[in-house]
Amino acid sequence: MRYDADYKFEKFEEYFGEVEEVEKQVNHCPVCDAPYRFNHFSDFKNLYVQETAKCIKCDHSVRKTVHIIN
Repeated sequence: MRYDADYKFEKFEEYFGEVEEVEKQVNHCPVCDAPYRFNHFSDFKNLYVQETAKCIKCDHSVRKTVHIIN
C-alpha cells in the first residue's frame, strides 16, 4: 500500500450522538449536506482499506480514511 500523508486512520471515538447524526457525519458533506461519493482500494495482504469520500455537489470535502480489516 502506498503511503499518503493525507489519509488518516479511522477512530470510532470521533463519532458520537444519535444514529441519524452519526450517519450524517459519515455520509454527507458538512458544507452543502449532499451525499459523498465513496471510492475504496482494498489491500487484503496488509489488511487495509483506503477510502476516499468526495462531495458530489460542491467538491469541497475530500475525506481520506484508512480502515483496518481484522
